[in-house]
Amino acid sequence: MKNIFLTLTGYQLTWIFCVFGEYYNYPLLGIVVGILYLSTFFYFIKFKIRALKICLLFSFIGYLFDSILGYTQLFNIKSNIMIGYMPIWFLVLWPSFTTLFVNVLVFLKNYLLLSFLIGAVLAPPTYYLGIPLDIASSKNITLAMTTMVIFWGYFLMLYSFYIKKINL
Repeated sequence: MKNIFLTLTGYQLTWIFCVFGEYYNYPLLGIVVGILYLSTFFYFIKFKIRALKICLLFSFIGYLFDSILGYTQLFNIKSNIMIGYMPIWFLVLWPSFTTLFVNVLVFLKNYLLLSFLIGAVLAPPTYYLGIPLDIASSKNITLAMTTMVIFWGYFLMLYSFYIKKINL
């Protein structure tokens, strides 16, 4: 239970500091908080290699998706410090998010439809939040949100397949 609380709190703090650090023109703030969180997470997690594999695999997929959105300008996140097409803080945001896959969202392994629905419904609004904060823009918000719904639904389904396969 302690690890679940740490994971939920750590990810949320990382997300808040990344987004609002960018909003208040402190884009490296999210990096610092994210590194502190990830260090703490990996210190306390029991199966470090398995956790690292999960985080790296799903972070790569997510970062690639967000990079494609940025490259095509379908959904662009603004930052003073960019790595490719993404703000630098995405380098900690994605691994921080995928820590949820290690010990919080494990129950989804037997619920593929629920996995799709959770991904499709909960993730896209977090992207949209960047637009009113003026740290994101889109040339076609309807297409961007539709793309995100599809990606995130299948992304969480892929995760469910994966954790069932590795018997997590």
